Formats: sequence, C-alpha cells, structure tokens
Amino acid sequence: MWGLVALVSLGLSTMLLRPPHEPPAVSAVRAAVRIEPRSEAERQQVLALAVDLWSDSDRGPRLDVVLEPSGLDALTAAGIAYEVLSPDIDADAAAERARLEQAEAARPGNWFAEYRDYETVDAHLDTLVARRPDLARVETLGTSVMGRRIRALRISAAGAEAPAIVVNGGQHAREWISVMVSTCVADRLVTDYDADPRVHAVLDRHAVWVAPVINPDGYVFSWESDRYWRKNRRGSYGVDLNRNWSVGFGGRGSSSNRRSQIFRGPHAFSEPETQALRDLLMREPSVAHIDFHSFGQLILYPWSHTKKVAPDRDKLAALGDAMASAIYDVHRQPYRLMPAQDLYMAGGTALDWSYGERGAMGFTIELRPKGGSGFVLPPDQIVPTCDEAYAAVLALAERL
Repeated sequence: MWGLVALVSLGLSTMLLRPPHEPPAVSAVRAAVRIEPRSEAERQQVLALAVDLWSDSDRGPRLDVVLEPSGLDALTAAGIAYEVLSPDIDADAAAERARLEQAEAARPGNWFAEYRDYETVDAHLDTLVARRPDLARVETLGTSVMGRRIRALRISAAGAEAPAIVVNGGQHAREWISVMVSTCVADRLVTDYDADPRVHAVLDRHAVWVAPVINPDGYVFSWESDRYWRKNRRGSYGVDLNRNWSVGFGGRGSSSNRRSQIFRGPHAFSEPETQALRDLLMREPSVAHIDFHSFGQLILYPWSHTKKVAPDRDKLAALGDAMASAIYDVHRQPYRLMPAQDLYMAGGTALDWSYGERGAMGFTIELRPKGGSGFVLPPDQIVPTCDEAYAAVLALAERL
C-alpha cells in the first residue's frame, strides 16, 4: 500500500500539461484530469466524454473531469490538452479505504489525524458539549431523506440574541475535508475559549453555529459504497444540495437532468437537508455564513448566479481579503479571492441565498488541495487545513 501511495505522490508532484500530440502516461481505469476548453464545442466534447464532473460547475473556465482510457484517447485524438490530477482515482480511494480499515489502536492518537465517519463526527458534538456545557449546546436542525439527524453546535458565551456566524460543511458528500474542518473549528473554539483572548472576545460577542454534516446520507454512502458520490440520496439519483436553494434556482450551472452531478431537484428547497440549514439561518440573527467545500483553495463571495455586482461587494471583498491574509499567515498557502461568478456561474447556491435572502456576509471557502488527488486528501493535511479555516473564521468574526 505504501508503495502505491509513494507512486501516486511521485506522479502528482510531476504532473504536467500534456501537449495533444503526446500519448497519455495514464494506465488507470479512471483518471481525473483538468482541461481548459478553447471553445464551447470543445467544452461539450469533454463533457460528453466525462464519466464524472469534479468541477463545481460545467461552465467554468476549466473543467476537472474523470475519464476512462477511451476518453483520454479521444482527447488526444482531438488535440485537446489536459493536466493529470490523479492517474487512478480508484487506486486513491482503495488506498484510503485500506488505511481506514486499520484497527483503531493502530491509528494516530489525535482525533483529527484521520477522517471520521458520520456517527463518529456526530458523537463528537456531544463530547464538546460535555466538555463545556456552559459554552456549547447541540441542536437537531432536521433529518435527512433517509431519516438521519442533521445537527449543529452553538458555541457562545453571549445571550440568545447574539449575532450569529453559521459555519457548515458536507453539503457535497465526497468533500470529506469540509466535514473534518467544520468539526475541528468547533473543537478549537470550545477548547480555546479560556486560553485565547481572541476566541474569548469573539464568543463573548457572537454565537458561532457549526453544522459539520449537512448531507449525512450522501456522506455515509461515500464511506460505504461510492467514495466519489456528491449529492444527497434522493431516490437512486440524488439532488445536488448546493443547487437546491431559492436564489437563482434553475439558473446556469445547474441541471434538470437527474443523472447530472449538478441536478437541482424539482423545486427550490425540495430537500430536507437544505430546509434544515435554511431554517437555522432564518431563525438566528445571522450576520455571516461560511460554506466549506473542496477543492481549489478559493474564497468566493456573491454572486454566483448572476454577473451583477453584489450591493456589498466592497465589504465582502474586504472581509474575504482579511480571511485570505489570515490563511496565508498560517502556512503560507494562498487562497484566491474572487466573486463566485468569475470562477463559474451556478444557480441555487447556499452562498447566494444566505446573502441575498438573509443579508448575511456569505462565503464559500474551497479548501485544500489546489488539484492533486482532489477529494482524497491525505490525512496529514487535515490539521493544517483546519489551521487555515480556523484562522479564516476568527478573522471574519473580528471584522464583522
């Protein structure tokens, strides 16, 4: 297994944009590649060949897609250049599964040194409440399509009317790092309150709500059956929860095709998972919202469904810049800041709804990595990615 991991690492560290005349050095059943289409016709050709879409939209300036060997051959024959992100996504998932199946005693002692399944993450929220019942309480926001609890932790030393900062992860099932980072942010806020004056000041003024797993059914399915599952588990097809919000619903960057990775559902808020997060944002005096995703190392602010300029663009950009600077100061990792529309158009996102309907300063933060193996991020990246996300949350809270 370690030989395989080393081989994949070597391949990722040397990946290059391959000229179209050079045959692909990929022997995998399924490979993830990045393509910058030169025309709409070329974009449609790539999408027709793809067996999975890893980009958050099919309309961005680049496409991250999964192809079988025949698809790679077709790209080469058509003269379409591509960059290899992962030469074998199934080998990546298999290596991860083998590691996770080790006995618990063989794993590192730090809770955040490894990925955790839904039940373990959910139980950890209760652990944090038990640790500081004066500071934290857990609440069930609703239940999923399959009846699993969607829970959030309220962390605050302020009263019930304290302005709320809502943080969530796990809208997209395969983005495991977003679940771990959200849980880690909650853990650190509870742990650091007495020791860190910055945290003390933030929690004396604000209530931070953290909902680590908005899509529990999809998350469980990604652990048990399909590591690269994105949507919820509605029927046999699933709905992309981050296209199911009402602002811009049905617009570009979403799909009415049930088989699409960006299937928006029959109508806005058709899914109990989006209803649960919506109701929290509506009920609480929400002033800010961070929706954690992966991957790309980006900080995005409204709008994503329209090319219009957000009324609070300057404020959003200033807050985003503060978060990007705080992130960079931790591990010197750049996170690019931009309005979401500059990356891709997407209708029905949580980002646009929390800002457009609730008036909260809304952000989507795409976590590590920039590319590489994409959703299968090595576990030694959990803590540094949490360092960055935690810095961003504190920077946002201090500047609101």
